[in-house]
Amino acid sequence: MMELVDVPIFRGLEPHIAQSIAAVFTRRSVSAGDQLFRQGEPGDAIIVVLDGLFELIQDETGEEVHLADVGTGRVVGLISLIDPGPRTATLRALEDGEVAILDSVTFQKLWDAQGDAAARLHFQLALATVHELRSAHRKLIELLDLPGFPTPEDPVVERALFRAERLPEPTG
Repeated sequence: MMELVDVPIFRGLEPHIAQSIAAVFTRRSVSAGDQLFRQGEPGDAIIVVLDGLFELIQDETGEEVHLADVGTGRVVGLISLIDPGPRTATLRALEDGEVAILDSVTFQKLWDAQGDAAARLHFQLALATVHELRSAHRKLIELLDLPGFPTPEDPVVERALFRAERLPEPTG
């Protein structure tokens, strides 16, 4: 089982800061089949996989779509401490394991008590989010280069782009 301070988001922190932050996470054992959060629920916590294998799935039409396997050392729900919007997927355990959870209330208490440590964690989470966005961008570019993939001129893509342009700006 991986130690929380060995997870990549902690590697950029001084050891004493990493230890103080790790101490506020809640550890939880999970069994195969457990759902840690469901698509559509408010996001209010990040989850670090310490042991086991999980999957992210979406269910838009009554049929589950497997998005990704999530293994030891991965952090899920990075944006939840910044934006408590609805979860975009469900996280389900494929096998028994253990996770560490940091919810937004505890993170706020950490911020109030140890602002410098919380700010450093926040920065590490931002870096991890940027890494995830870059990875998703590379995957999108690869998909766009596949033969038969819709082009921007495709009517379905045009409608999606039109709708995206009309979405309100996030508030905050």
